Amino acid sequence: MKRVNPSDLQETENAENPKHHPWRRYLRFLKWYGIGVVVVAIVLATLGYSGAGWEGVKNGLTWAGLFALFGLPVAGFFISISFWSGYANRWGEYNYKKELEGEPKNSKEDY
Repeated sequence: MKRVNPSDLQETENAENPKHHPWRRYLRFLKWYGIGVVVVAIVLATLGYSGAGWEGVKNGLTWAGLFALFGLPVAGFFISISFWSGYANRWGEYNYKKELEGEPKNSKEDY
């Protein structure tokens, strides 16, 4: 029986389905985060301009910057959860198979 390495499982999953590469998912998440920050900045700047002119625009952009600054760690947290949960799933699957089928034997010992 061949020993299964958790990193090999990830490589075969990505080779079988390159559309779901994890970095693409992370970049897509960050892209949507950036689009959301830009939309919030535009809305807050527009509200600030209608209420107080150019000073309101600066205030709205300041609030949008604070939103981005404090929201980015949350985005990183979600990306981290996504990465480590995938690793934990592969590691758990490896351990489950090891308990179910026993310790994998070395190919040199089979002869």
